[in-house]
Amino acid sequence: MAVILSGLGAALGAVILFIHQRMAASQGAYTSFCDVSAKVSCDVVLGSVYANVLGLPVALWGVLACLAAGVLAWTIARSTGTARLNAAAALVALAAVMLAISLWFLSLSAFVIRVACPLCLSLDAIVLLLFVASVAILRGLRSSAPAGWPSWGYVGAVAAAALASVAGLAGLQVGARASGGPLTIAEVRERDPRFYAFYVSQEVVDSVPTDGGQSIGRPDAPVTIVEFTDFECPYCARAYQDLKSALGDAPDVRVVVRNFPLNAKCNPQLQAEVHANACKAAVAAACAAAQGKFEQFQGLLFENQSNLDPAALGGYAGRAGLDGAEFARCLESPAASAAVAADVAAGAASGVTSTPTFFINGRRIPGGFQSADQYRYALAIERELAATAAPKPVKP
Repeated sequence: MAVILSGLGAALGAVILFIHQRMAASQGAYTSFCDVSAKVSCDVVLGSVYANVLGLPVALWGVLACLAAGVLAWTIARSTGTARLNAAAALVALAAVMLAISLWFLSLSAFVIRVACPLCLSLDAIVLLLFVASVAILRGLRSSAPAGWPSWGYVGAVAAAALASVAGLAGLQVGARASGGPLTIAEVRERDPRFYAFYVSQEVVDSVPTDGGQSIGRPDAPVTIVEFTDFECPYCARAYQDLKSALGDAPDVRVVVRNFPLNAKCNPQLQAEVHANACKAAVAAACAAAQGKFEQFQGLLFENQSNLDPAALGGYAGRAGLDGAEFARCLESPAASAAVAADVAAGAASGVTSTPTFFINGRRIPGGFQSADQYRYALAIERELAATAAPKPVKP
């Protein structure tokens, strides 16, 4: 059984490693069969900064661990006497370490990344079964152990030492990301060289309009993000949460949110109504902005993407503290629809064809990034570039 479980774990780990490598090579352009939704996606988890340890993919470490467990399980089946007992004890210790690592990354997925990875969860289940099987094997062999053979206390000490090492590694991983002070370009290049190479290679568009849409943050901020979004787009909702996490209360970033609904009714760039309620949701957001409640309202729209019909929009308006009668009038007003049309035209003029599309100090990022950490890295790069840039000449 342990041999079979080890083989299954290695095979599943290889699939996860393949997805990880394809995503790394394409910087997120590759989409796997496991990308189910904004909350259930192997791609998001494998694209996060936590998917590497000591410069190698976690999936590769998992494959190697499963292969090592398979070797130990095979040794147990083929050997006798003390050698068999020692192999069984080593398998228990290794399986305990693998389980501890699985629990660590499961907690990161659940509480930090906040996205479930089905393939990772399947591998976690295999590791748990392997640990149970290894304990059962050792329990079955202990009755034939010679006098003086190490007891369960010895196995426990080995496992405890290994778990302490895992805890230390986890502390280093979290500590590296929670260290004080702003990130520098050099640190971004060290932490994620692939991302740095990808980011600085993206086109910088000088003509992106920043005087329309909904502006959040001070106008003279050194970093300006212009975001073209669709409130019914699941990738936009993920990007909204990641960017919100990355920004925190940063005073030096301005975000300009502009509408680009994927619906031919209000977006002449499209031929189909990809998102049926996107146009009305965009108009509703413009109406919320007219009452000074855009930030609260856009959060409600992204949190309730599955229910953006007109009746629901009125309920969200009430929850955001809007005047209901004024909101209802605004929804039918030409001014709100014109604001959405102006955003769509600006997006088309800037080459936007999909959502979300970001322009970070003019640098075009179609599709956004794979994690909040990558948004932090982009902001760190732009902050340093802005700080070291030569002042622009003043026009006479």
